[in-house]
Amino acid sequence: MKHKSTYKIAYCCLLFLLLYSCSATKYVADDEYLLNRVKIQTDNPEISKLEIRRNLRQKPNMRVLGSIRTRLGIYNLSGRDEGKGINRWLKRIGEPPVIYRNMLTGHSVVRIENYLRNKGYYDAKVSSRLITNKKKATVIYTINTGKRTVVDELVFRDKYNYTSGSLVDTVGVLKELLAGTDETLITKGSPLDLDLLDSERTRITKNLRSKGYYNFSKNDVQYYADTTYSISNDKARVLLSINTNPTDTNAYKQYKIKNIEITFDYDPVVFMKNGVTDYKQELFKGYLLKYQDNLKVDPNLIIETLQFGVGEIYNASKVMNSYTRLQALDLFKFVNIVFRDAKDNSSNVGELICEVQLTFQKRQSYNIFLEGTHNTGNIGVGGNFSYGHRNLFKGGENFTLSFFGALKKEQYGGGLFSTHEIGVEAKLVSPQFWMPFFKMKDFRRESAPRSSISFSYSDEITTFYDRQIASGKLGYFWRKYDKKWNYNVDVIDLNYVRMRNVKSEFVDSLKNEYIKSAYTSHLIFSANFSAVYNDMLTSKLGSYNYFRLGLESSGNLLSVLAPFVGKKSDSESGSHYDVFGSQFAQYVKGDFEYKYYFYINQANAVVYRLFIGCGYPYGNMKALPFEKAYYVGGSNGIRAWHSRTLGPGTYVADDNYPNNVGDFKLETNLEYRYNLFWLLEGALFLDVGNVWNITKYENRKGAKLNHNFYKDLAVGTGLGLRLDANIFVLRFDWGIKMRDPAKEKHFVLFDNGKWLKNTVFNIAIGYPF
Repeated sequence: MKHKSTYKIAYCCLLFLLLYSCSATKYVADDEYLLNRVKIQTDNPEISKLEIRRNLRQKPNMRVLGSIRTRLGIYNLSGRDEGKGINRWLKRIGEPPVIYRNMLTGHSVVRIENYLRNKGYYDAKVSSRLITNKKKATVIYTINTGKRTVVDELVFRDKYNYTSGSLVDTVGVLKELLAGTDETLITKGSPLDLDLLDSERTRITKNLRSKGYYNFSKNDVQYYADTTYSISNDKARVLLSINTNPTDTNAYKQYKIKNIEITFDYDPVVFMKNGVTDYKQELFKGYLLKYQDNLKVDPNLIIETLQFGVGEIYNASKVMNSYTRLQALDLFKFVNIVFRDAKDNSSNVGELICEVQLTFQKRQSYNIFLEGTHNTGNIGVGGNFSYGHRNLFKGGENFTLSFFGALKKEQYGGGLFSTHEIGVEAKLVSPQFWMPFFKMKDFRRESAPRSSISFSYSDEITTFYDRQIASGKLGYFWRKYDKKWNYNVDVIDLNYVRMRNVKSEFVDSLKNEYIKSAYTSHLIFSANFSAVYNDMLTSKLGSYNYFRLGLESSGNLLSVLAPFVGKKSDSESGSHYDVFGSQFAQYVKGDFEYKYYFYINQANAVVYRLFIGCGYPYGNMKALPFEKAYYVGGSNGIRAWHSRTLGPGTYVADDNYPNNVGDFKLETNLEYRYNLFWLLEGALFLDVGNVWNITKYENRKGAKLNHNFYKDLAVGTGLGLRLDANIFVLRFDWGIKMRDPAKEKHFVLFDNGKWLKNTVFNIAIGYPF
């Protein structure tokens, strides 16, 4: 096994040498230069060099770790014989050398100057300088920004007569504009930034289109900037006004919704050919319904999902949110909302006819999913077969029935597959909010709520014990209109865990009554809440934040009822109540997770993660149930350790089964991800963390959390290789221990030349976080 690992390392080193022993200028002609580097020099620290680089017309070949041109190396491995398939393939997945072009450098100078002027630097000067060395070129752009022009005064009325004419204050659209000036993005001292001015135009347009001005567009907002009154030309008066001569004569007319038509089974071919002659029509609560054959869904669902109604002023924001809500129902493969002018109204307020066009998805579906995992000694294969039915009771209900199974080869178990697991789950998700005395209509429009109920059963057979879990759950889900916050409440989360055939030698090896109590049959009757924030859809430049907060409480209701419906029992860990023949768990638990995805460029990104969790058992059970306790290690945690083999604290387990769990968990991860070539991606990672226990019943040496917890932190690093096939990501991570708190000599990276023994190889599906 040792020789195999050595061969693998030697092979990787050989491949590395092959990639980079090839000259970077192999395909660069004698009279050409490879664009090796581009440097940005500026006298203004406020200038974003990243934004400057976005305006370059020519950029060097993509680099990994700031220096390694992987794709160029792949391209240069190819031969010059285009008739060979291997050469064509290497060139296709690689990247050809970027040849320096003086003309493109000149274009880049012009683009950078235009960018700076758009940002308010009207006196900016940009120059370029070329440095060559053999067949490589470095271009240096020098930027002198000069003084930035700022807004000295912002007006919405043309008091300085910049235009030949202006709208009077009595015009409705101007009244709405003036009423919203306190929300302006531009204030005195703001830079004269065209992007900022454009954002203000967008804000004004969005505000007016949400107040009935259906035909209003951003082009109807004009601005004038006057810098001539200032001697230094670094201050400007800005006029933001409404165009007095719009291209659309109805641009400044306010509209309300006259009628709403909902077309089910929408088929554009049928509509273009026969109009609505093949559709049945029915008036329902003031809405005109059109459908073929019969109604496949309760129209109340669609009406309540729409955020606008008959007689309301047109609101573009509500229309866009209605799109989102209808798509979230997961009933339709096509959703479209169109408006047309009624044109039969002579009043100052126009009228619109709205048509909601919907095409159903297939109601029933089947899916088969296979997966495999490997964590140095722990090998597993699993599968899942699921049946899905959309719109089960014609109210948008989504029903799924899943059967799953898994075979695992545990490192500490015997046989080819020492662990077997089978199970079934039934789940029903409804867009109806199953909450008595709750106003459904307004809440649906604002938060797209859902209710869910599920039942599941699983049977796990291991070398040391058999575990059966039956569960039932009732919960609610909703989200805010900004699409960033999601909320989930499980008011009932019931789990019955039955332990059978527990090996006596396994129980004896635990050596701690506190841990033994986690491997007994028990009942979990809990409620939990979670809130998730994710700005991925609204973030700029590809970077985004993810935040999750979870709270859970279990056993409090049962503790009140236990003296009346339960039975008091005694065990080695103390007395407790049994309800329905099993001890019930009692605890509170909360955890926090934050992730930040930092986009560098299309080939490089950095991902950071922080997780903090704490659970406190009390009352009827002295320890957290095993399935609720925290652990570290494995392919999605600290990858240099096997799952559940690290901690708690500095405790060193002398049993033969990894059961290292705790009440408190701290883990942080940093991962640099980069594209290699073709479908392959690479990663460098650093994982830090551990688990501890906090209850008074913990008596194992080094396992309790204390003020010196930072000395107990484990540190692992490693390399990753990922195959991104679009529909899934196959991940290989090689974790290497750097600091082991359980060892007397904590730093174990080299460990007298035995560092290879301190590594863990992981195979998994998907990114770790």
